[in-house]
Amino acid sequence: MNVLMIMSDEHSFQAMGCSGNPVVYTPNLDLLAQEGVHFSNCYCNSPLCTPSRASAYTGKYVHQIGAWDNATPYEGRLMGLGGQLSQYGHEIASFGKLDFHPDVSYPGLHAPLVQHRRKVDTGALFREVLKPRPKVVERFKNIRVREDSCQDDQVRDGAIEWLRGKKKGDKPWVLNVGFMHPHFPFFVKQKYWDYYDRLVTSIPDEVKPPFPSLNKPLQALRVHFGGDQIDDETIRRMFVGYYALISEMDDNVGMILQALREQGLEEDTLVLYTSDHGEQLGYHGLWFKCCMFEQASHIPMILRVPGTKQGKEVNQLTSLVDLFPTVCDALQVPVPEGLQGSSLLDLAFERESSRKDFVFSEYHAHGVPVGMYMIRWEQWKYVYFTEGQEHQLFHLAEDPAEQNNLLKGEASSNVNEARRQCEIRLRSVCDPEAVGLLAKKSQKAIREQLGLTEYNQADPGHATAEELPVPYPNTWV
Repeated sequence: MNVLMIMSDEHSFQAMGCSGNPVVYTPNLDLLAQEGVHFSNCYCNSPLCTPSRASAYTGKYVHQIGAWDNATPYEGRLMGLGGQLSQYGHEIASFGKLDFHPDVSYPGLHAPLVQHRRKVDTGALFREVLKPRPKVVERFKNIRVREDSCQDDQVRDGAIEWLRGKKKGDKPWVLNVGFMHPHFPFFVKQKYWDYYDRLVTSIPDEVKPPFPSLNKPLQALRVHFGGDQIDDETIRRMFVGYYALISEMDDNVGMILQALREQGLEEDTLVLYTSDHGEQLGYHGLWFKCCMFEQASHIPMILRVPGTKQGKEVNQLTSLVDLFPTVCDALQVPVPEGLQGSSLLDLAFERESSRKDFVFSEYHAHGVPVGMYMIRWEQWKYVYFTEGQEHQLFHLAEDPAEQNNLLKGEASSNVNEARRQCEIRLRSVCDPEAVGLLAKKSQKAIREQLGLTEYNQADPGHATAEELPVPYPNTWV
C-alpha cells in the first residue's frame, strides 16, 4: 500500500464542512471523509508548529525530544519516521513545510522542496516577560488580496509532478505534502475573499468579552498576542481571511487527489489528511494557537484506506503521535518500541489494540509563562498549569464551549474523581513541574548561547527581525 500524507498548518477541526461548520466550504475534505474514516476526536501533542511537527515525526512527546518551541527545532537526534522506514527499503518524498532544523540531513527523507525552521522565534526564550509581542498588531493588519502565486502553489505542483511519475505496480511509496495554509498572514485570492466577505457579516458572541475562562497564564497569552487591542471589524476580517485560506487549501488538496486518481493509484493508496494544530481565532479572547482550548488543540484527521467502510466516523481519542505507527502499519514495517501512539488502522479496521484511553498535549513556549499540559479522557478535558497556577477541568459533552471551569468553587464528588483520573494519566506521562523547569532551563541556556538579553524581536519573518543561528535542542533533555 502507498501512503499519501497531507498536513496543513493551523487548521482547526471545527473549520470544515464535514465537522458541521455551515460556513466553511471544504468539498474535497468533505468527500475524503465520505469515502474514508473521519476521526472526530484528534488532538495535536503541542499547539505550536515546530514542537507539534517534531512530535508527529518521531512519535514521541515534546519533552522527550527537547523541541520545546519555535526556537529549537527537531534535529534528528531521535530517530524519525523516515529513519525507521529507510531500514526496510522505503523513503519519504516530501514537498513543503516540515519545520525541522535546516542544517541536518534526515535518513529516509528526500525533500526536493522543503520549508524548515530557518527563522528563530525568540519569544519562547522570554516567556516571563509579560508584555505584548513586538509588532504583533501587524499580524491583524496583514490581511489582503493577493494576485501572485505562493509557496503552497509550488508545493502542490511539485507533489502532482511527483505523482505523475508513479504508476500502478510500482514499489510502495510514501509522499508527504506540507501546506502553509491556512496559517496567517491571510493573503488570499480575490474569489475566496469575495465568497466569505459576503457570508461573514458579523462575529460570534464567543469572541467578545468578557472571557471568564482565562486564568492568569492565559490572560498573559491574550496580552502577548494583542488580543485586547483588536476591534470587531478586524476580527470579522480575520474570519474572512482564515476561511478563505482554508478553501484555497482544500482546492489544492483536491488537485493532488485528482492527480492520484488519474494515475490509477487511488485504490492502492492510504490518504491521510491532518494539521499540526488549530487556530484560536479570537475565541476566549485568544488568537493563533498556543493554548488547549478546542479551537487550537482539536485538529482534523481523515483517512481514506482501501478496504475500510466508507463514511465511517471514529470517536475514540487520537493524536498526532499516531501517525508514525500508522504509516509503519500501512507499509508492513515493524513499529519501534517506545512510541507514544498507536496505529489508526486498528480503529479503522476495528482491530484489537492496546491504545491509551487518553491523549496528552503540552506547551512550553511564547506567551505562557508557565508549563501547560492537557489530558483528554472520556468527555473530560483537564488542563494543568505549573507553578501553582489555576488548573481547568471542562466536561465537553455538557460544556463544548469550555466556559465553565468545574474546578472553580466547590467541586462535586464526580468532578473530584474526574480530576483524580486525569491527574493519574498526566503523571503516567511525566512529572509536569519537573518538565516545566527543564523547559525553562533549556530556554535559558539557548538565550545565553544566542547572547540575547531582552525581548525586542518581532515575528521571525518580520523585516526587522534579527538573523540568528538556529539552535539545537539541548542533548541533556
